Amino acid sequence: MQTVAAEDVSIKSKEVSEPKLDLAALFQQYYPRIYNYLRYRVNSVEDAEDLISTVFEQAYTHQAQFDSGRGAFSTWLFRIAHNELVSYYRKRTSRLNWETGAEIPPDLMTHDPSPETQIVHQEALVLMLRCLEHLNERDQEIISLKFAGRLRNNEISEIMEMPEKTVSVVLLRAVRRLRQEMEKEAA
Repeated sequence: MQTVAAEDVSIKSKEVSEPKLDLAALFQQYYPRIYNYLRYRVNSVEDAEDLISTVFEQAYTHQAQFDSGRGAFSTWLFRIAHNELVSYYRKRTSRLNWETGAEIPPDLMTHDPSPETQIVHQEALVLMLRCLEHLNERDQEIISLKFAGRLRNNEISEIMEMPEKTVSVVLLRAVRRLRQEMEKEAA
């Protein structure tokens, strides 16, 4: 019996001695990418900030569930962000649309010194966000993960739980549809 107790103590000490995630450093590293991803998917800065705080709160609360053998930390974190977005939209009765005359959110603007370049970029971004609303949810999600979250296709495939080749095909078709919508809207 004493042997079992000694084994239990050694097992417990191993559990205690396992290094925890350095969430402060990971927050600094992943905040911009997660924020951009969320910001592409919601219309207000406040909603994006609420969502990102929930994402990192979930990561902190459930850090013991992260298994580096199953995938990268970024994939796990984006999966949490994806799930929070699904929950966010499930709770909302209707989604707000980007208004035609709405100003571009300052957090999505580039900081190019040329005013002309800024205006052109701003107009293109407003058009793109408006046209993105015309795509189906899956297309919006994949485009947001790819370009706002700057994820690779294999990471998106883990988050969306679909084969990587399917992600590539869906992404290609979604970008084509977005381009078509933008051309139709610009005409």
